[in-house]
Amino acid sequence: MKNKRIIVISILILELLLLSLFIFLKKQSNYNGKYIKELSENDKIAKKLLKEIKDFNEKYNGKGGFSLDKNLKIVIYKIKPGDNLWNISKKTGLSIDTLLTLNNLDNVHIISTGTEIRIPNKDGIFYKVSPGETIEDIAKKFNVKPEDIINVNEFSDESIEEGIDIFIPKGKLPLEERLNYLGRFITPLIGRITSGFGFRKNPITKKKEFHTGIDIAQYYGAPVKASESGEVIFAGEYKGYGNLIILRHNNGYSTRYGHLSKIIVKYGEKVRQGEVIGYVGNSGSVTGPHLHFEIRRYGKAINPYFNMRWAQK
Repeated sequence: MKNKRIIVISILILELLLLSLFIFLKKQSNYNGKYIKELSENDKIAKKLLKEIKDFNEKYNGKGGFSLDKNLKIVIYKIKPGDNLWNISKKTGLSIDTLLTLNNLDNVHIISTGTEIRIPNKDGIFYKVSPGETIEDIAKKFNVKPEDIINVNEFSDESIEEGIDIFIPKGKLPLEERLNYLGRFITPLIGRITSGFGFRKNPITKKKEFHTGIDIAQYYGAPVKASESGEVIFAGEYKGYGNLIILRHNNGYSTRYGHLSKIIVKYGEKVRQGEVIGYVGNSGSVTGPHLHFEIRRYGKAINPYFNMRWAQK
């Protein structure tokens, strides 16, 4: 009887030890929301993250053969000197699209040291559900299985709420949307920025006012190029802008090119990105020859510096 009691107690103790070990291992494996110090195997959490990304990339193709678990985990990483989205993409094995859609960055080309970004353990995109969309619609759009979207987002059924952000495994951004993130616009003129976007003292009135674009200095008569393909909706003289061109683009965007010496496009004309549309001048309210350049979306001025690639065609 005594031996039997000892055996029962021993079994209970063993079960408790196994339960404690299970809980410990579960906690160790669940690194969701944790910070990582560096993107290398020297960091224990980063090591697990990189292994899971590698396994996912090697085995999952959206067509079966790999069980897509529900454990979508996201870690937080602080940007270090020399970091950018491209080398983070290379180190982790995640696509640029994954990092773009998960992190709300003002400028993907310049990320300040100390900025916190989120990094998931699976490659794909984070997608906002549009009104009337179903999981079937989204799966077809991104060429993945509906059940994979359900599993990875831990949905109980196929019903889905509009406006929520969901994860699409191995999803890729359409080119138009990727350009919106990366900067669809090119610089219309290579030169020195003499005045930036935002509040400044007006060089003529000397009063503080909001500058709705950037001023790029260049010699009189330098060619000005279309920052993006679009349609000419204004070409002529307008108030302090002097000789002004306004181009309309897709998705509510427009661009303005002011103080030109000469305009060589007409109202209603379609122009291609990189096409010469006018020449630098000093028309309107200016102190010297330069281009005043604006990017607007739905009529509201946005900072060109954060929405433009400093390159020309």
